[in-house]
Amino acid sequence: MSKKIDLCSTEMNEVVKEVREMRMKISEECGHDIYRLLAHYQEVGKRLRKTGKYKFHDPEPPAEKPASTKSTHGEAAD
Repeated sequence: MSKKIDLCSTEMNEVVKEVREMRMKISEECGHDIYRLLAHYQEVGKRLRKTGKYKFHDPEPPAEKPASTKSTHGEAAD
């Protein structure tokens, strides 16, 4: 049986506060630049994958769209 977590507890509030402080620190180190932040988190992800300690979910590649059967010139197809 799993233990229920009280999301409104003082302990949980402290965890959330700490996570937010760390995110702000990382953002400041990246000059609040979204592209630098993305690169930072991608690099961290690569390093964590290499350790083999964590499991990652890789999203399915987008399905290819079927070729359109519509005419591009506004004419009816034969």
